[in-house]
Formats: sequence, structure tokens, C-alpha cells
Amino acid sequence: MRHVFKATKLGWKSEKEGVWFDADQYSKDEAQAEFKPYQGITQRGYPYTGYEYDGQKYHDVTYLGEFEDEEMPQNDTDVLNALFRRFK
Repeated sequence: MRHVFKATKLGWKSEKEGVWFDADQYSKDEAQAEFKPYQGITQRGYPYTGYEYDGQKYHDVTYLGEFEDEEMPQNDTDVLNALFRRFK
């Protein structure tokens, strides 16, 4: 099992990235705590809170849930399908 997050990389392109943590080694809260918040200022002088993990900076991070290794989502449709299967 893996805890899966979707994170938006910092920058103009709004590129998304999947980040996962082994559920045998991390609880959901421990995995979420790996994304360290930091304070920044935009080029126009507006303050913001970003998140950093493993040297990569992110605009935002969303927890998608816990997934079996063979059911790891590859896109948003996979996430929705997994959620629908869980609630049936």
C-alpha cells in the first residue's frame, strides 16, 4: 500500500506530479509532514506558502488516498475510478 499525493510544481506551467510513500513505513500524517511548508514572496510582492519535498518546491499538495501497489493511479481518471470502486 502507498499513500499518494498530487503536487503542483512551483512555476508558470502548473505541472502536476505524483508523490507516494510506502504505507508500511509512513502513516498518512507522517507522509504529509514530509512536505515542509515555507514562506515565499511572488515577483509582484505577494506572500505565499509553498511546500518542499526532496529538493522540489510545490505550490500545493493534495492527498489522494491509500492505494494498492498494482492500483497506483496514473491520472485523475484513475483516482476517480478507484474512489467509485471503494464506495460501491
